[in-house]
Amino acid sequence: MAGEPIWTPRHWPESHLTGITLLAATLVMAVPLWSVWAPAMPDYPAHLASFALIDQVSFHHGASGAADGKIYHLHWAFVPNLASEVLVPLLAQLVGLVAATKLFLTAAIFLWVMGPGAIHRALYGRTGIAPLFGAFFAYNANFVWGFFNYYFAAGLSFVILAGWIATENRNGPGRIAGFALAVTLVYFSHLFAAASLLLMLTGFELAQNLRLENGSARLLAARAGRIALLYLPAALAFFLLKPPTIEDAGLQFNLLETMQDRYESLIQYAFDQSAYLLPALLFCGLGIALVLRKARIHPAMRITLALLLLGALLAPEWALGGWAVHLRLPAVFGAMLFASAELPMGHRVRPVLAFIALGLIGWNSWLLTQSWLGYDKQYREFQAALEEIPHDGRILTVLDGNAIGDRSDQPYWHMAEFAIPERGVFTPLLFTTRGQHVVQLNPSYAPHAAATAEQGSPPDIDELSFLARGEMNADEDMKQDVPYLNHFQCFFDLAVLVHLDGKRTPVPPMLKLRHAGSFFSLYDILPDRSCR
Repeated sequence: MAGEPIWTPRHWPESHLTGITLLAATLVMAVPLWSVWAPAMPDYPAHLASFALIDQVSFHHGASGAADGKIYHLHWAFVPNLASEVLVPLLAQLVGLVAATKLFLTAAIFLWVMGPGAIHRALYGRTGIAPLFGAFFAYNANFVWGFFNYYFAAGLSFVILAGWIATENRNGPGRIAGFALAVTLVYFSHLFAAASLLLMLTGFELAQNLRLENGSARLLAARAGRIALLYLPAALAFFLLKPPTIEDAGLQFNLLETMQDRYESLIQYAFDQSAYLLPALLFCGLGIALVLRKARIHPAMRITLALLLLGALLAPEWALGGWAVHLRLPAVFGAMLFASAELPMGHRVRPVLAFIALGLIGWNSWLLTQSWLGYDKQYREFQAALEEIPHDGRILTVLDGNAIGDRSDQPYWHMAEFAIPERGVFTPLLFTTRGQHVVQLNPSYAPHAAATAEQGSPPDIDELSFLARGEMNADEDMKQDVPYLNHFQCFFDLAVLVHLDGKRTPVPPMLKLRHAGSFFSLYDILPDRSCR
């Protein structure tokens, strides 16, 4: 009958754990977002600046020099990377930009925690404890890096898969049309999330064909046809409407070099701080329970899990001009593994395990909060120094690698983008890749900005002298990573030098100190004779 679970174990006791426990986990995991002014996600400042530009242009809220056509303009297109660009500026009309951004991220956490719970309920007809262990994977590398659109779209794909499973016995045109619309929304939210959803749907339909239809080729073709119809609008949008991009569309796998990164991406409690032991304990614990027949994986999900595992292990590092493709699926696999598992246990054991799981989730949330509070203090210091930055200025971020040492510098890569909404400045690292983002640069600025994801990191202070002289071959990576900084002193006005509290490298003569902070300094960039 429609609405019944597709498979119900007859001998295992019903779980009393409800969605309230998962909701509690969601609220706990959202605490770090609301404890700081700006979470230390490397991509957060650039996203916030983009939202501000969209808001200023679309709703005419205090348009600055950056948003009134001098530097940036909007180019709306059928880009499969639009989730936050559409939702956050709209929500900002009600609650403000910063709160809207945090609400968007909170909703994404909700989808990552409750979505697997919904899948579990669709499979078993009740909410068990297993998805609570899957909630740990909501703190993954995609979240900590600030990959807004993929993280949200991946969570949305969980909910769509749950709905597809729950309505399996309804194959009318209304179901196909509704889920085709949902898949199309996922596609426009983020392309790779739509691809991962296709993996999950394909695995589920194939498993059901083998389980329920004895592998009938005719019925398998019917199932494949339904999936094809779901993806037909998205496929047409990709091949006919997707705008061209200047990014290199080649694939780079680098499997051996990235295997550790794939594991580290599963669960993180701060940027570049992975929970190495926790995923191992989760996987090993479930594995032992499976061997001892104290747990089982729903047979309808086994092929899906196999496909996700292969994708997590074999996905390229670069694809379609985007980096970190290899970080997309590991956490999806982890969340789906526990969404597909059933853990029967006594009524006394279950609440104890739920309490332990919530405690560990709370501990991870506390660790992330403490990490972000440290960065937030620095971000607020930089925010207070924005008055030192001239309006309509052209700002370059520079890293002092020797002073930073072994500490992570990625949370500072886009810090200068905090100045875009308030000071109307130009920065070369704002997300403006043609064919991938809504915000675009005017022609006079485009040659001085990163054109690809591969050019998305700031230069080191040691490279400035070579760049000023146009010696682009001085370093093997310089010509590839920062070609837009050739003779930078002839275009940029100001440098934000991030040095933290280490022993600083002497600055080149074209930099004149304007403001000295505790972890950064602002320098005027002086043009030289070559600029004539």
